[in-house]
Amino acid sequence: MIGDLAVCYLFLAGAGAGALAAAVVLELLTPRDARCALIDSQPGAILACPARPCRAPRSPRVSLGRSTGPRAGVYPLRASVIPRERLRPFLGPAYGVGLAAVLLGMFCLMADLGRPDRLLALFLAPSLSYIAVGAYLLAALVLCAVPLVGLWIFGASRLPAWLVAVARVGCLAAAVAVMAYTGLFLASLPAVPFWHSPWLPVLFVASSASAGLALVAAAVVLGPSPEAFSITLRRILRVDALLVAAESAVLAALLAEALVTGGVGWESATALLAGRLALAFWPIAVLLGLAVPLLADLLIRDAAPRPALAVSVCILAGGLALRWCVIQAGVSPDIAASVAVALGMG
Repeated sequence: MIGDLAVCYLFLAGAGAGALAAAVVLELLTPRDARCALIDSQPGAILACPARPCRAPRSPRVSLGRSTGPRAGVYPLRASVIPRERLRPFLGPAYGVGLAAVLLGMFCLMADLGRPDRLLALFLAPSLSYIAVGAYLLAALVLCAVPLVGLWIFGASRLPAWLVAVARVGCLAAAVAVMAYTGLFLASLPAVPFWHSPWLPVLFVASSASAGLALVAAAVVLGPSPEAFSITLRRILRVDALLVAAESAVLAALLAEALVTGGVGWESATALLAGRLALAFWPIAVLLGLAVPLLADLLIRDAAPRPALAVSVCILAGGLALRWCVIQAGVSPDIAASVAVALGMG
């Protein structure tokens, strides 16, 4: 049986990956000269700087425009990167909470395996089991995220520009892979009809992306200067509402397919809708995690930090409940042992 620790591992890994992916995208959408300076490591000259003197705006926010500074498109190999202090209160918490969630998920994986040496064995004796592939992807994600966390949280100066660029690309690629691999693997198991659906990977990716944006919003709100990024927070929650709407539609499609197919899939769907899992599914996964964020997007027009934090908490609670409900609905006692073996936990 897939236990609660394994579900927490899957949720935290997906949400952390979603947060890291969101942080990379938000950083890339910010004009380069607004987020960092390029310093020539040999003469110490600034290679990229604002085209005109900067006047600090009252509400710094992530810009969606293109950089217009001199040599904005040039990344000399010898250059080093220095982050702009103005954006560290936003990108620092965004990267930090993503990495923290991924590391916590890895701890849940280690606890679920029972012994730390079993986690080490995944790397010393490589295999293609579900747990092993997940561990490899998480390790790659952590390695790529560490330089970005060092840059934006600890203000690491003079990091090579090529290293930062490679870390961004690797972090984004590994984050997308982590968000997708859970659903793709579970959907490949014909022994579990409820999971064996093309809608499941889409649902898990949408859920992870939504939870990741919620993590970013919550981290920024709890950071040193949330008011400075209130407009950006509002935009993040608007995008998250779109993801929640897509997640709701995909969940409805998954349930409809299971009900139409009949058999064991029908039993799993009815367990969610009106059976043993309904008390967790309707109040937490649906009402708190899907309905409340959508209503908040329609009703809340300001960008105050407290409403943003409340909506983020609802999305995170609903995302965890949804992952738990979907997994438990698919695993019936008669197939639990075979699923555990396939996952590499048996």
